[in-house]
Amino acid sequence: MKYFLGLDGGGTKTDAALIDASGRVIAQARGGASNPLRSSFARAFTSLDDAAARALAAADLEASSIQGVVAGLAGAAQPRVAARVAAFLATRFREAEIEAIADLEIALETVSESGPAVVLIAGTGSAAFGRDVEGRTARAGGWGPWFGDEGSAFAIARAALQTIARAHDAGALPSTFAQAIASSLGLKSWPEVFDFVSRKPLERMPSVFPAVAEAADAGNETAREILDGAANDLAALASTVIARLELGEQEFLLGRVGGVFGRFAYFDERSAARLSQLSPLLRIVAPRFSPAVAAAHRALRRASNPA
Repeated sequence: MKYFLGLDGGGTKTDAALIDASGRVIAQARGGASNPLRSSFARAFTSLDDAAARALAAADLEASSIQGVVAGLAGAAQPRVAARVAAFLATRFREAEIEAIADLEIALETVSESGPAVVLIAGTGSAAFGRDVEGRTARAGGWGPWFGDEGSAFAIARAALQTIARAHDAGALPSTFAQAIASSLGLKSWPEVFDFVSRKPLERMPSVFPAVAEAADAGNETAREILDGAANDLAALASTVIARLELGEQEFLLGRVGGVFGRFAYFDERSAARLSQLSPLLRIVAPRFSPAVAAAHRALRRASNPA
């Protein structure tokens, strides 16, 4: 039996999925962050290795059983990054055909393997990626926390903490919103939150997002204003891709992928409502499967249809 491994890595986690030659998912696992541009190649390789090893162990398989590996990683749109990741994976899976590509390409395959489609990705970072009927692609976003990542968990958390900081400067008493965020991190006060997040902002900032979204679901107006802004920012990314590919005059699919989606009612509703305004011809669809499973299916297709 032949098996195929898919890896989906970003700034917070790495997901692994194993499928057999029929496309059946036989194991899934998770490891740490694997965006080499946000941490390091060493950390990314450790996370990829860990996620893959856990999936193999769950399926009781050896690396030699794997015939194809596709890794979709944040940062792998850069050829030098993709080449280095592929070279590392080749040392672990010597019998497999290896491909390392941008996570955006894998995310789009969760929406559709072909035809006009757009995927909006929002997790630790954010980006939009699309394809027209002729196969041309376009991207918007994905520039990281210092230059972009609008509407991401990082950006939402930053907006929330900025709001609390301004209120603190004005001498306001800690709000229910501020207390909820501190509590979600296991802390008691704003100075503790500031110190905790500031020491490792890239790693810890996104962990504030769930508390903001939970507050919005509970009716907190401050949290809702922040999430409304994030929904607008994400819609702007998708709108840029739609305009570049001239998709507005034809029917196309739009999917949402990433850790900020599918977990909190208010944000999902506001995001969908804002995206629906972009074109009367777009159809918002749920991902067919996870990005890691999409990567495994791509590995299977490559083996079945070699270039």
